[in-house]
Amino acid sequence: MIINGLNEMKKFANNLASQLKEGDVINLIGDMGAGKTTLTGFISQYFSIENSSSPTFAIVNIYEGDIKIYHLDLYRFDDQDEILDIDYETYFYPDGGLTILEWAENVSDYLPDDMINIEIRKISGNKREIEIYEDSERGKEINEYLGN
Repeated sequence: MIINGLNEMKKFANNLASQLKEGDVINLIGDMGAGKTTLTGFISQYFSIENSSSPTFAIVNIYEGDIKIYHLDLYRFDDQDEILDIDYETYFYPDGGLTILEWAENVSDYLPDDMINIEIRKISGNKREIEIYEDSERGKEINEYLGN
């Protein structure tokens, strides 16, 4: 799916968010500047959360709105076992909320099986290509709904 600018990214985020439910874990894949945090912000807005930001230095941000969102940025993890220093099971198997991960590949041995894997590729300027992988049941369900 091609996204041409922020308005289309917000529309995509709203469509995606309308299908999310408690317990979902979203893995956002993409290079630095691809739009992972922007997409997270739009998903957060859908759930009445106005202030979301990249948790690069905090590792975890927790947003309270219509649903609780755990937003993890695992970019700085050099060793997968560093995830053991936080209560990762709360985030990877969220009860009463959902989780959005950035740079999850840095802790691949600990990730849950039924994640929704979404890759964002920057084409140029504000133009992006978004792909939802069908490598999990939730990924298949979301992709089917969005008509990809």
